[in-house]
Amino acid sequence: MSYRKAVIVRGSSPLFYGWVVVAASFAVTACLGEVQWSFGVFFKALESEFGWSRGLTSSGYTFLAVGYAISSIAFGRLADRYPPRSILLVSALVSGAAIALCSRIETVVQLQSLLFATGIGAGALIPVPTATAARWFQGRSGGGIALGVTMAGVGMGAIVFAPLFTRLILVLGWRSSFLIAGAIFFGVVTMAAMLLRPSGLSVPRSSREADSAAAPAVASSRRLLRAPQFIQVVAIMVVTTLSFQTLTVHLVPHAVDIGISQITAAAALGFAGACSVPGRLGSGFLSERLGWGRTLVLSQAGMAIGMLALPFVSCEPVLFAVVGLYGLCQGIRAVSVIGVLGHVFGMRAVGELTGVMIAAAHGAGALGPYFAGAVFDRWGSYTASFVSLGVAILIGAILSLRLDVEPESGTAQGAHTA
Repeated sequence: MSYRKAVIVRGSSPLFYGWVVVAASFAVTACLGEVQWSFGVFFKALESEFGWSRGLTSSGYTFLAVGYAISSIAFGRLADRYPPRSILLVSALVSGAAIALCSRIETVVQLQSLLFATGIGAGALIPVPTATAARWFQGRSGGGIALGVTMAGVGMGAIVFAPLFTRLILVLGWRSSFLIAGAIFFGVVTMAAMLLRPSGLSVPRSSREADSAAAPAVASSRRLLRAPQFIQVVAIMVVTTLSFQTLTVHLVPHAVDIGISQITAAAALGFAGACSVPGRLGSGFLSERLGWGRTLVLSQAGMAIGMLALPFVSCEPVLFAVVGLYGLCQGIRAVSVIGVLGHVFGMRAVGELTGVMIAAAHGAGALGPYFAGAVFDRWGSYTASFVSLGVAILIGAILSLRLDVEPESGTAQGAHTA
């Protein structure tokens, strides 16, 4: 029997196994939230311990993002060809061990190397669960909700892990906190991987079948990667990821600089992630009314307003309002950009397209935190960085009004049937 037809029976009500897959996928992406949102919490502790500049400390996240970008392409392709469990077990081992070993660092090169390895393992945490969940709901109702719930895990990771690690750093120190973070990552991803099963629709059952399917898939994928619509979506993703990575690394230091306590600043970072959860969950409902393209435009407009307002924050309530707006719209953007890909190009190569998009965005976005830190080291302020990013996102939103999200003749159909 295909796993797609499997149900869990509780009483007289069968549960479609796709929802179990969604729950496990949610747990996986929550661990990506742990990786992406928690570095800013460790930032001040590392800066204080070693006396590094903001730019040098930020370079750790740059290496994390570069590793994530490189591996996203590979994991995206694997997600289209192989079952998800073995892929995620590798991710759990590589990233979990690298995070834990950060507890032993003494030099910035060690931090950079270990965070690069963390990024290599973490590259599986979006393409694999999103592609798996999307295939389980292909041809069924609830696909938009399933994608939203899956992506909501990233925001939930911020809600849980940013405040948790802040407390642990204050009580146990940053070294023990890194060790605990690595153990959590390994445990959660491993347990979730055991529940993730292929739908039986698109993933080959053996390496021989994978090899035979690879040739036409490669040709189709290359054509899609050159499509103007895909290039435009990637450009949008690059700009918004630049702002996201800059905010996650520098929000806490910026808030502390203006007189807000470390705990409150970390809470604000977690609040941004918390607000991304309803954004991710609500994106599916918005798309049903506005379409994925207009939903993407709306999300960029809100992110731009948040970035432009951030330099003018002077008190805690305003800080929470600004990062809340940003987090909400960031959550909508995170889902809608994948929704656009699926709508335009179909499911056949969605894992690879997502991987390439993430790789391009995070490869370019890796420079955001470093340059923001360097600007601060030079001018003693984040204003220029935040304002320039806000303007760039706003321009992207305006240009996105011309984004045609209706499938071009033959494009989506070919993606479905390739």
